[in-house]
Amino acid sequence: MNQAHTTTLVTGASRRIGRALAQACLARGERVVAHRRSADAVPEPLAAPVDAWCWDMLQPLDSLPAQDIDHLILSASLFERGHAWNALSADGGAASASAEERERFARHLQVNLLAPWELAVRLNARRPLRSVTMLLDTYLDRSFPGHAAYQVSRAAGAGLVRALAAELAPCRVNAVAPGTVLPSVRDPAQRAEQEDAIKARTLLGRIGAVDDVVDAAMYLRDAAYVTGEILRVDGGRFKL
Repeated sequence: MNQAHTTTLVTGASRRIGRALAQACLARGERVVAHRRSADAVPEPLAAPVDAWCWDMLQPLDSLPAQDIDHLILSASLFERGHAWNALSADGGAASASAEERERFARHLQVNLLAPWELAVRLNARRPLRSVTMLLDTYLDRSFPGHAAYQVSRAAGAGLVRALAAELAPCRVNAVAPGTVLPSVRDPAQRAEQEDAIKARTLLGRIGAVDDVVDAAMYLRDAAYVTGEILRVDGGRFKL
């Protein structure tokens, strides 16, 4: 298909990796439908005009984008730190930490699992998609105290990729599971310390870049004979 007649929907396209993925599609001359949470959200500028589509993924999917979509890239996600379970009390009341954790699970499963599932299935039912590419996380392989809701939602996302690949075939469904490419702290000293710690936990001895993730996602999106696969882009971080 001529790239100029290809339309790609990128969720979470306002910033970070989602924005970079939208840029990559624009660079190929494609039409991009750029999702953001609400009309009030201010996206970072892109290199070319895009079609905006707003949906708060914590809410029901009331309507689909008006455009016919060829490729769906699922970049939007929710990440919240939670409680370490061995620190939870036996109290399960409405104001308890365990109740907060239950609500956190519901939010993560909605944004990271159920919303992507519904969007992909409904788009494909309206007009068959050529591909779905989902961004996961190397957290699908490991667990850390205080991150259970996020980790479980990502592990479930790996199952979703395989299920969608079977259910939506011949639409190809794959995922990229990045390691840390965008450190979470802004203080230069703390950032350097965090990056050094990450480098020490990778086989390649360095932190990755956003372009590494984008290249992997675009490869999977266009790989005509690859489906149901999860490509880890983490420098071998969790193989040590």
